[in-house]
Amino acid sequence: MPSLAKAAASMDHAVEGAMSTTLLSLLGVTAKSEKGAAAADDKVEWLRSQLIGKDVEFDTPFGRRALTYADQTASGRSLSYIEDYLVKEVLPFYGNTHTEDSHVGSKTTRLVHKAARYIKRCMGAGPGDALLFCGAGTTAAIKRLQEVIGVALPSVEMRDRLSAQLRAEERWVVFVGPYEHHSNLLSWRRSLAEVVEIGVDADGLVDVAALRRALASPVYADRPMLGSFSACSNVTGVMTDTREIARVLHHHGAFACFDFAASGPYVKIDMKSGEIDGYDAVFLSPHKFVGGPGTPGILLMNKSLYRLNSQPPSTCGGGTVAYVNGFNEEDTLYYDDIEEREDAGTPPILQKIRASLAFWVKEYVGYDTMDLRERVFSEVAMKRLAHNPNVRVLGNTSAHRLPIFSFLIYPIGDDETQATTPPRSFCD
Repeated sequence: MPSLAKAAASMDHAVEGAMSTTLLSLLGVTAKSEKGAAAADDKVEWLRSQLIGKDVEFDTPFGRRALTYADQTASGRSLSYIEDYLVKEVLPFYGNTHTEDSHVGSKTTRLVHKAARYIKRCMGAGPGDALLFCGAGTTAAIKRLQEVIGVALPSVEMRDRLSAQLRAEERWVVFVGPYEHHSNLLSWRRSLAEVVEIGVDADGLVDVAALRRALASPVYADRPMLGSFSACSNVTGVMTDTREIARVLHHHGAFACFDFAASGPYVKIDMKSGEIDGYDAVFLSPHKFVGGPGTPGILLMNKSLYRLNSQPPSTCGGGTVAYVNGFNEEDTLYYDDIEEREDAGTPPILQKIRASLAFWVKEYVGYDTMDLRERVFSEVAMKRLAHNPNVRVLGNTSAHRLPIFSFLIYPIGDDETQATTPPRSFCD
């Protein structure tokens, strides 16, 4: 458990006052923990103790068995302390954030703003970045980026007709990688952008040399360009060198955007805004975090990507306007602030707060602790799998990775099938 003072300090700007006090009490701070920061093992044990469903059993063909959850890449598991906090401290004072005239509206608004500030701090956001909460995951976050840069379509049937009306220099070029999350591939294909797919090199990684050649091609000269790459394959666990790709994209005048859906719960994300190896946009699915189910998608983007400043926002509704004339459609004044104008309707209030708490858990456990355990687990699993003659592990088996594995199992002695089966798989 964290010491009271250090844990409170680590949550400043996000879980202040009653929020931090209540969270610490839910963490079960003891006299022993007051002596110093909790050891890594203690933090992990605390995390396990808070998992909802850790002791459940279910009926199988072999009788009653304990449930082993092995789908963290798809979705994380909920935590008791987060749900307890929401029940005890948020829901009793819940109010709509469209008004601060009431106690509940004011209190809820402050919590939502603190949650957003904390998430931005965790992701290294600067003053030139905007945080948007979108739908239920990365899919909605990528769709929102497409809307605000002007390539999203009102309907797929209009794609060819609208594309034909665009001058070449107006049409975005989007470069994607070889092992994209489907959300980061299919939606771009169904947009007004021209999609250029970059393949793999001899090591099964993103072919950076091919990316350089594509970016330098005269075919794409004077056109707006954007790279949208997965930071980690959700099939093989292989990590992408996002900093190198960002440098290459920026060198050629392209925006650098990354899908952290698979690796976001486990790695440090730092926008490094304005730097040559920084990110211009990051997509996230906080529901994949431990404690994250029930959270919205996240788009953290550089404001220079936003193309709707002189137009209505991507979705119009309550909360986006400063003034509306009921008799004149043109006499509508939208907020200038991107985060306000892109948050139409009643926002996902509980979801935003829950997302900030999931980020807090990630920060509390610590990147060194997660990295060490993941490397140990990866090495053990790879050693067992790779040395089994009847198992073929997909993807590069020596690349920097998360402990995510996909593999094929062959009948004993089936050498012919093994020899003809491609050893790589990249997309899900």
